[in-house]
Amino acid sequence: MIRYQLALLAHSQRWLPPSFAFAVLLAILYTDPDAPVVPELAVSAGALTVVSCWLTIALVDAEDPVQRLITRVHARRLWKLVGGVVSSVLSCCAVLTVISLGWSLARHGGYAAGTLGLGVLAHLATVCVGIAIGLPCSRLLVPRIGYTVLTALAALVVVLLVRWIPLLNPMLRAMSSGHPATVPVLVGAVVSAVLLTLSAVAVAVVFDRRT
Repeated sequence: MIRYQLALLAHSQRWLPPSFAFAVLLAILYTDPDAPVVPELAVSAGALTVVSCWLTIALVDAEDPVQRLITRVHARRLWKLVGGVVSSVLSCCAVLTVISLGWSLARHGGYAAGTLGLGVLAHLATVCVGIAIGLPCSRLLVPRIGYTVLTALAALVVVLLVRWIPLLNPMLRAMSSGHPATVPVLVGAVVSAVLLTLSAVAVAVVFDRRT
């Protein structure tokens, strides 16, 4: 199922716009070798929230409803279908994370392993939140692209900009402040993983009842 989803995404070429936009952001972000590392990683991680949400919606919507039903029949269990989407987007975002961190390391001439681990966890957290938002906003639950765009944008604004939502905003603000951010990043990673699990289960249950 993961191989099929990755092949579907590659063939549709819907991965290209978000990946290109992310690469442009990195080119702008990593220009000053003397800039603080952790705030730069916060920007990269925050951008990956949007990219992972975009990729999730793009992958799900690459199939029309009839083809999706055929895929579900071949998958036999609905959790394999949803899990395939989640795993495929996680794989794509893992590649983008490696590119971002590798670019940062090359630009800054390397840095401490703790900083690198912080960056990995922060990117993982944002990817989980992006997928968690993308799943219910995709065609699995929302049939029209206009509603998909509006709901996804609203959810992204909430998790990235609203301070009292204990997801990404506290973590990204802590990373940008210059103060120790280990605890906020760990909390953000755990909460984001839980959110992704709940989102995947809820989407699978609702989609199963609808079909």
